Amino acid sequence: MRTKTLLLTAALAVAGIASSKAQVYSVNAVGYVNTTLPPGFSLVSNPLDNKAGNKIADLFKNTGPTIPGGLTIYNFVNGNYVTIQYDDLDQAFAPAAAAAAPLEPGNGVFVRNPTQQTLTTTFVGEVPQGTLSNPLPTGFSIKASQVPQAGNANTLLVPGAAGDKLYKWDKTAQKYVSTQFDDLDNAWSPAPTIDVGEAFFLFKKAGATWSRTFSVNQ
Repeated sequence: MRTKTLLLTAALAVAGIASSKAQVYSVNAVGYVNTTLPPGFSLVSNPLDNKAGNKIADLFKNTGPTIPGGLTIYNFVNGNYVTIQYDDLDQAFAPAAAAAAPLEPGNGVFVRNPTQQTLTTTFVGEVPQGTLSNPLPTGFSIKASQVPQAGNANTLLVPGAAGDKLYKWDKTAQKYVSTQFDDLDNAWSPAPTIDVGEAFFLFKKAGATWSRTFSVNQ
């Protein structure tokens, strides 16, 4: 019941999604990622470290061609959504305290585009490198790859155990597509593809750490 309630809460908040794509450009360890926000909702991750605290307001200020009033970000914190909205009169995200919360690489949020045109958010920063650790709490969280790479849940090394589930939001059908971890095959089956700049809901029966070792020279 808890699983159904949490996912239903998220689904009720999400409607009107079209497909999105992301492009990655990088020179050495610095680059930018263009993530499209179609009309409606998108489940978005922060793919780069901006080295300035990765505040939500800073990450989404580069949305255009113009940030529309009513652009809304839903940050999933301790099992509940914290709502952050852009006020085009004040030209700022509010409430300020929520907008100043960090969204580190490896985490994600829902974003609602209230317009009928596709917007683009440009993330600018450094590609995370070295030994990376992404804590995965018990229960639900919105997670993503700390490394800006596309791949499926197995090739991206998303850790799993018996009873774990992964929920990808299907932007066209506007519903979750779920997969579970097969402890016999030691793999996600079927393994969904996760794009650069895309996040997903993860349910863990027990907390774990998503570890990666990465270098742009690999």
